[in-house]
Amino acid sequence: MFRSVVSRFKRMKWPARIFLLAVFACLFGVGTVELTGQPRFCNSCHVMNPYYASWKTSGHSNVNCLECHLQPGFAGFVKGKINGLAQAVDCAVGRIGTKPSATVMDASCLRPDCHSVQEIASKEMDYNGVKFTHERHLSKVVDGIKISCGTCHSHFEGNEHFKVSHEVCFTCHFLRETGADGQLVKTKCQNCHRVPDAPIKRGLVTIDHAQFVAYNANCEQSCHKNEIQTTSKVTDRVCLNCHSFGKDPNAGHTELHQAHTAGEKVECFACHGQVLHGQTAVASLAVMMDCRNCHSDTHEVQRTIYTTESPTQEQTAQRVLSPMFMTHVECTGCHIERVQKTAGALDSFGTVARAVPRACDTCHEKGTGEKYVPFWQGSIKAKFEQVKAKLEHLEALAKAQTNEDAGKKLREKTEQARLILESVAADGSWGVHNFKYTEAMLIRAEEIISGAK
Repeated sequence: MFRSVVSRFKRMKWPARIFLLAVFACLFGVGTVELTGQPRFCNSCHVMNPYYASWKTSGHSNVNCLECHLQPGFAGFVKGKINGLAQAVDCAVGRIGTKPSATVMDASCLRPDCHSVQEIASKEMDYNGVKFTHERHLSKVVDGIKISCGTCHSHFEGNEHFKVSHEVCFTCHFLRETGADGQLVKTKCQNCHRVPDAPIKRGLVTIDHAQFVAYNANCEQSCHKNEIQTTSKVTDRVCLNCHSFGKDPNAGHTELHQAHTAGEKVECFACHGQVLHGQTAVASLAVMMDCRNCHSDTHEVQRTIYTTESPTQEQTAQRVLSPMFMTHVECTGCHIERVQKTAGALDSFGTVARAVPRACDTCHEKGTGEKYVPFWQGSIKAKFEQVKAKLEHLEALAKAQTNEDAGKKLREKTEQARLILESVAADGSWGVHNFKYTEAMLIRAEEIISGAK
């Protein structure tokens, strides 16, 4: 039969042949365009399977893929078909990645027969208990980011196609730059949340917001102050997930936002990571009672002596590192005995970890701590008292000095030596934290005193 068709075609005149070929080409082209415009054809590439499945169960399941993924108009249709043909070739020869990237333009979403701008802008929505209006977000530019439909609607909230992701909201509203005073977008609790009108039970605690409202309590500065701000920490390692090199050190965040939000879509949290907010971000009641608000750097003296980074240490001097520090022994390596802070006191029901000589036995032979700790402490205390006596004598000379310039120099020397002695006394370990360094500090104080006479 095929030979018969070919034979008849050969017997036809050239005008008839050309006409027949043209008709066949048109039918083939129309059929190809129609076939490649069906969602089933998109799913013929295996990397599209999860996206096709999510589309089938979404609210857009009655909308053809091309109505969203191609720009409206004839030019957008032609451009999309050419791009689709290139993708089909890439898929056929195995040059396609495992995660396709697609950007849906606002013009596709905001057509009158899809989503009317006037309709969505005027409507206030309740998004999982959060007040939301599109009017405040459409066509806004924030720090180089032009807010589009695809900024908030993504594939990262469950398995539904083009659903709004909570994390995008949190990234803009609760993220702040390192060293910056506030968030990228100023947000208060009541900008999004309504004040609960009924008491809330949390275990044995009943929270009645009406009481706080009556006293004009500020949400952000009282109970919820730790829930509305997260520091941005974008490192070069994040950049290397997509790029061959790290970010330009001279590039500001505005330029980086423009480069990553114009054109191909990059999710905010692909760089900024997960930003938590709400009940998932609250660890416990202890968050409201952060001891560091008052007790900051309370063990700074001990840390600086252990690491030889004390302010009394000359920058050019060779560091006298403790063998325990060099072998990464942490504070909890020696502070192993739990005791009440003050016996019989009611100011605290907690305990503190006290250092004991037997902690040395964990790494050294038994009895090492009992042998060396008293020796270290006795030697340092004796040296301390010796230098202290010399300092007191020098301070007496400074007071008795009648020459103003000479008296001033003596006082400067006594202040230097006194600072070293106070550091040793404040450390409280009497050499255990760093015997050689503590000894060197006292010798240095003695040299200062001797040089002042």
